[in-house]
Amino acid sequence: MRASLAAFAVASFALAIAAETARADAGLQRAEALFKRKEYERARTELAADTSSLDGTSLGEAILMLAALETSAGRAETLYRRAIAVGDARTAQTARLELAKIRYAAGDYRTAIEVCSGNRAAGSSLDRDETAYLTGLCFKQLGEAARARAEFNAIRGSEYSAWAELAQADIDMQEGKIAQAIARYEGIEQSHTRPIANFKLGECYEILGQRDKALDRYRDLIERFPQSLEAGKGREKIQLLTQPTSKADGTGGAGAGTAVERSKSREKSGDGAVRGFTLQFGAFSARGNALAAAGKLEKVLPAVRVESVEMDGRIWHRVRAGFYESSEAAQKDLSRAKEQAGVAGTIIPLR
Repeated sequence: MRASLAAFAVASFALAIAAETARADAGLQRAEALFKRKEYERARTELAADTSSLDGTSLGEAILMLAALETSAGRAETLYRRAIAVGDARTAQTARLELAKIRYAAGDYRTAIEVCSGNRAAGSSLDRDETAYLTGLCFKQLGEAARARAEFNAIRGSEYSAWAELAQADIDMQEGKIAQAIARYEGIEQSHTRPIANFKLGECYEILGQRDKALDRYRDLIERFPQSLEAGKGREKIQLLTQPTSKADGTGGAGAGTAVERSKSREKSGDGAVRGFTLQFGAFSARGNALAAAGKLEKVLPAVRVESVEMDGRIWHRVRAGFYESSEAAQKDLSRAKEQAGVAGTIIPLR
């Protein structure tokens, strides 16, 4: 009889654990559905309520999702480090990559490289290629071209191959190997849809002083990719290359130089004066993080927006708010964002 009672108690306990796990997994599934519908605050609430009852793979997945919803880089880092500690191999792989991206965005390239090193042996070939690409970008930023090239050369046959080739071409430009850079950019242009390759080709021809070829590239870029981020930069280049110049202001004549040099000359002469100010509240590699931050700010600030920009072959999403005539006016809203939304930011001059 006692044995039967003991067996019944054990079975009841096991059923209770199973029921609790099922409820927790259901909560995770609800949070995932909310996340996909971009209902970020509700997803965060759902996860916060259920995380304490999760373990193993489910706990790691929940922490990863919480980190993706986090608008503070510091808190996101803490969550990713926890995911590395408690999650399975796949969760740890993803968390290390996201943590490295945060460190890269912060300019802490050495730490990003160290974090990436943990992903060398594990994960899929795509994960390893992404790890090599990010590591290569870090070495590129540190000026260690040979080590950067070694990382880029290790990438084979994935979506990161074209981005690695772009980064190699950028290094060629930095080293003054313009003909080699042009060959790389032309190869990318022919085999991949990468508007940045068109833009970089234009810059190469500018460096060589071949104005007409540069203009052709920028115009081709605008025609083929009118909605791309690079198209806007291409229009600015065309404006710089085609505007009248005069010897009186030092920008005309045989020594006019490239459009970039003329632009720097105008800034020194006062033409690059500040036109106003805006507020920036971080740049995120994940658009969901940017949208979550923007959602907080929309309650207290005007003209909140998410702007996507390309840097080093990656897309970053900047959260910005407002247009101000003075830094004093901008500072007032910056303080209000900190006090009422708990989000810190910086004042950005507009030129």
